[in-house]
Amino acid sequence: MAAARGALKKNATMLYTASQAFLRHPDVAATRANRDYVFKQVQEAIAGISNAAQATSPTDENKGHTGIGELAAALNEFDNKIILDPMTFSEARFRPSLEERLESIISGAALMADSSCTRDDRRERIVAECNAVRQALQDLLSEYMNNVSDACLALVSLPLNYSTYL
Repeated sequence: MAAARGALKKNATMLYTASQAFLRHPDVAATRANRDYVFKQVQEAIAGISNAAQATSPTDENKGHTGIGELAAALNEFDNKIILDPMTFSEARFRPSLEERLESIISGAALMADSSCTRDDRRERIVAECNAVRQALQDLLSEYMNNVSDACLALVSLPLNYSTYL
């Protein structure tokens, strides 16, 4: 992002100068070519800033996450996967995959927190929120396990009246 900002800063003044030269001499092909070149450099710098802000790369548009950064897309996917039917919850099946997905998201957030352009207060807040989300996942999984065990106990404690089946 810093490199793109530097390129934008450098090329903005060059774009002004090249545009002024083209406006004064529209019949000279070199002034048009110069203006077009600098304009393209400014566009690329803006695209670089946009990609850095959204945590995407220029090739991510082909992967289906257009307009959404990788971290935001992973959060959306995790949000969809975390909603489970408590009666069909299997700890062995769901816990490892949910924890793995969350740790992947948290590692992406940690990369943002460790960035040189992240302010200290933001960095601390990112770390605190990551820890809170870890704890929330553990609480949710525990609640799912309690619901499953309560449902099993309820089924076991049902009185069986064999005469109704005869």
